[in-house]
Formats: sequence, structure tokens, C-alpha cells
Amino acid sequence: MSARVALGIDVGGTKVAGGLVEIDTGTIRHMVVRPTPLAQGGAAVLDCVAAVAGDLAREAAATGLNSVGLGVGVPELVDLAGRVTTAWNFDWLTLDPATALAGFGPLRIESDVRAGAYAEMRFGRGRAFSSFAYVTIGSGMSYTLCEDGRVRRGARGYAIHFASNELVVAPAGAPGTGRFLLEGFASGFGMADTLRRRTGQALDARAIVEGRAGPAGESLLEDATLATASYLGQIVNMLDPQAIVLAGGLGTAPAYADRVRARVAEFVFAPDARDLPVVPSALGTHAGVIGAAAILDEDTCP
Repeated sequence: MSARVALGIDVGGTKVAGGLVEIDTGTIRHMVVRPTPLAQGGAAVLDCVAAVAGDLAREAAATGLNSVGLGVGVPELVDLAGRVTTAWNFDWLTLDPATALAGFGPLRIESDVRAGAYAEMRFGRGRAFSSFAYVTIGSGMSYTLCEDGRVRRGARGYAIHFASNELVVAPAGAPGTGRFLLEGFASGFGMADTLRRRTGQALDARAIVEGRAGPAGESLLEDATLATASYLGQIVNMLDPQAIVLAGGLGTAPAYADRVRARVAEFVFAPDARDLPVVPSALGTHAGVIGAAAILDEDTCP
């Protein structure tokens, strides 16, 4: 009996990664990666997704595999009906992905963090925990709660944010009142932008994490990981998961993740919750591709 496979595509800010995935095991049979044509607009991105899907479908046919459908993870809000409802990274609001991606079988469009979390739940760290918060830290930041074999979506499908809005750090009118945006400070883009504004250095987050940004970079890394740890502590306080799983380029980079892990406990209110595991994703950068394919199997609910 041949393996059940699906086409899984993870649309990112820099690349569109696709895989021919065994959806019962999470095994990737074949990968296709193309640059994301963000500068050309949403229609070009959708065309790129269709091209990657076509490459994968031809590979499936050449190897005698029958795909059960196409799953696409996007870095946008996706509602419970599978509609993309934001245009932060690229604009699909006036496009028809179902028509553009017709011919590849049943289509499932999902928020990329939920696709990654679903893969982690089925094939990665989730096998050891009945509940965990899956937190991606890369160019941006987002999270998903997985509990009792389900990916929580919320009332509208928007339960993925913890760092994307400003918080007021003191009551209005009080001395020292200010606003703080974690994603704009501690994500990959945020750290690079903060370093540029502080020092004029045009270095990316990789350089900061690898210690190539000098004392200013080291200080920023310490501050960014401390701020991130404080937010993860609040996730623990509000959701009480068994574990936190860190994903994304920064979330799985030891120089970043180890600092975060060491500081989370001091922001957790309940003493007997302070030892919860904070662990790296078992699937790493492939979680989004695997999840986009495997989530075709899921029965959705809020």
C-alpha cells in the first residue's frame, strides 16, 4: 500500500518552501524552494505558490504517488473559513486562491504558525505533552496553543498573536509612561532595526546572535531575550501549558533560545509552574511545510 501524500507549502517573507509529505508520518519525500516575489505584489506570490505546487504535483506523478490535496501556510491572519483576512506581508484580499490553486485536489489555507504547531503536535514535541504553547521567533513572532490533540484557533481564527501590538508600560499620564512593541524589538527584523537606530550598523539578527555586532549587539541580545522571556512567562500565566516549544530561526538558535529559557521562570507567577520545559522544535525549519500538508487531515474547530 502506497503512502498517503499531500502537497505542503509554507509561504515566508524570503522563500516559498514546498514539500511532498507523507501525512501519516511527516516524512518529506521531495522539496522545492523558490524566492518569495514580495516586491512584485500578492498576485506574483500566489503565482509562485501555484508554480511550486505544480512542481510538487509533477514529482508525485513521476514517482507514482497520488496526492490527497494541497495545504498552504501563510504569514497572515486566516479565519475559520480559511480566508486570508490581512495583508501585512502580501495582499491576497482581492484574489481568489481557490481558483488559482485549482487542480491540486482539496485546498486548505492556514496561518503558518498553526500549520507548524500542528506538525509539532503530531510528529514532534507534542507527542510528549498534552498541551503546549508553540512560539515562533524569527522575522516576526507568533504563537499557537495546542491542547488535547487540537490546535486552538479562537472565536474567529485569530488566536496567534502575543507580541504584535504595543503595550502601555505605565498608566497614562504617569511619569515614564511609554509604549513597547516586543515584535518591533526582539524579533529578527526588530533587533536589526533597533541596532540600526541605536548605532547605525546595518547588520541582521544573525550577526547579532553570532556575536558579530560588538558590545551594542551583545547588550541588545540580552535585552531582547529578557523581554521575550517576560512575555513567555505571561503566556504560562494565562494559558498554563505543560510546555513551551520554541520554533523559528531565532527560537531554535541556541544563543537566543538559551538566554530566553534561562529567564522565563522569573516571570511565572505559580511556583510549581516555574519548572515547565521550554524546548526547541523537533521539526525545525520544516515544521511549516509538514504541517501545511498534514493539517489536511484535521477536523477544525475553534
